[in-house]
Amino acid sequence: MIYLLAIPLLWVLFLSYAGLKANWNFLRIEVKIAGGLVVLCGFALDVAINWTLGIVLGVTKDFTLSQKCGRISGGAGWQSVVARYLCQNWLDPFELGGHCR
Repeated sequence: MIYLLAIPLLWVLFLSYAGLKANWNFLRIEVKIAGGLVVLCGFALDVAINWTLGIVLGVTKDFTLSQKCGRISGGAGWQSVVARYLCQNWLDPFELGGHCR
């Protein structure tokens, strides 16, 4: 049940990160500080999901689920299909130049 809530939360935190990254040079310092806290929360959740639910995609050296998806999306097998789906539909469209590299 917790994962059903954690995954959409992770995506919302990622969207916040992408918006902050795209506009960083134009933001006031207080927005950067608050945004940095949001990004830290997203990073912590990304790591936690990678080392729990992300194990389904395989145990890898990757620290975050985002890194894992980017790395395995070019391979073969069902894990790569899932990683490509996540990259192409949930991550890459929201970050300039794509997120999964």
